[in-house]
Amino acid sequence: MTSQLGYLGDRHALLSAVYQLIFAAQHSIILQMYLFAASGDQTLLLPREGSFPYAHTVARWLRDKKRRDPQVIIVVILDTNTPDNPQRTRRKGELVRKQLEDAGVIVLHANLFQVEFARHRRLLPAMNFHLHHHKVSAQDFVAQQNRWQSLHNVEDHRKNLVIDGGRAGLVTSHNFFDPAYDWHENMFWLVGDVAHKLWQTAIRALQAAIELPYTWKEGDREQLQRLLQEDVSATVGINHEVLCPRKIPIADYPIPWEDVPHALTALTPDPHCQLLDTKQIRDRICALIDDAEAGEEVLIATAYFSDRGLLAQLEQALLRGVSVRVLWDSLAALPLPAIPAWLTQHLVNHLVLVDAKDLQLRFADRFQVRIHSSRHGQMMHLKTIAKQGRRPRLIGGQANFTPNSFCGAYLETDIETESTQVVSAFASHFAWLWSLPESQPLATQTALWEGIRLRLLTLLLWLFACLGLRP
Repeated sequence: MTSQLGYLGDRHALLSAVYQLIFAAQHSIILQMYLFAASGDQTLLLPREGSFPYAHTVARWLRDKKRRDPQVIIVVILDTNTPDNPQRTRRKGELVRKQLEDAGVIVLHANLFQVEFARHRRLLPAMNFHLHHHKVSAQDFVAQQNRWQSLHNVEDHRKNLVIDGGRAGLVTSHNFFDPAYDWHENMFWLVGDVAHKLWQTAIRALQAAIELPYTWKEGDREQLQRLLQEDVSATVGINHEVLCPRKIPIADYPIPWEDVPHALTALTPDPHCQLLDTKQIRDRICALIDDAEAGEEVLIATAYFSDRGLLAQLEQALLRGVSVRVLWDSLAALPLPAIPAWLTQHLVNHLVLVDAKDLQLRFADRFQVRIHSSRHGQMMHLKTIAKQGRRPRLIGGQANFTPNSFCGAYLETDIETESTQVVSAFASHFAWLWSLPESQPLATQTALWEGIRLRLLTLLLWLFACLGLRP
């Protein structure tokens, strides 16, 4: 069976797709999620007042599924940015992961020792966790790995859901995190070969995760061993109905379904569809840009853009006569305390912003940048690039345009497709985001004080880099 995929660009449609796959599962569900937490359940991130209970909603579906179909194995693999101790959170109370565990859902920690980081012994003891993690108790593991990963800036940034050995799967930019309930996101619904590859990726993550310490409940380890050993596709059967995304109203969700071209597309075959894993992503993005010819257009929507090398690659495309539009976010929606918020908003995308100003002046007719202001809470959180013209192509998923996302420090999943239907749906979504009043053009004229401010920020970034801290 060849790969098929669909594009979802409506926030209600994303939540609807998660619901559909959870309740369609016949044998097993594997969810890999960077953040799966209610508002206030993080140590660093602040609560967001009035946010929809996204995490509890998805958790309730998983619990209901387990009660309704107890034979279905449900595994959730979380990055340790999602805490397991309610005493370490801003909102005291029962955590989402505890509710899942009590319902029979197996919750594991992502194994981060496979990522790229400095493995030699460091003077700061907390940075040496990887050298003695096997001696840490199950009760302390999440907190200690979280501190260690923050110091090394490594993450399992994946946001994937796959069922029944690859019967269907989702790759999305969206976290199950209450403050992000109304962020602008996208999702790819996968069926066929590419969904089976997503299952294989999830199984490898599961194999790595079970090497870490846990307080196992009776039968959990045996379920996981069975899942790892079974040919799930054969168990479910090859003649099952192909699952297609459809419109399912979600009770109490405050965002209405938007009947626009990018909301939800029908599945479309694509024999060239690929699943891209972590360090593969940047090379494929570079190949997409290199393939662009004069008269064609490249569209980029990414919350973070700090990879100057990729901007240089875009400059070469501009010299060939390609048109480029880039949309990134102001990062004001991240619910951070004051000092981390200021540093994030002013430093993370700073160097690319300075270079982009120069490119806009040099290629005023073919290079445009807009920055989506998310100070009111709705972040532009997509991570997608597409080429329109001869042989349209798209790469999208979880990887921001940052060195950490591309070098292997973060674990990521993207998809690459040549489906004209998917490229067109993203182009429609991009045009809609581009036209929002919150998406403002990058100013090219720099007043005296603004020029001084930009130079001071560049100096501050250089000082951070001297300390080994890079965005």
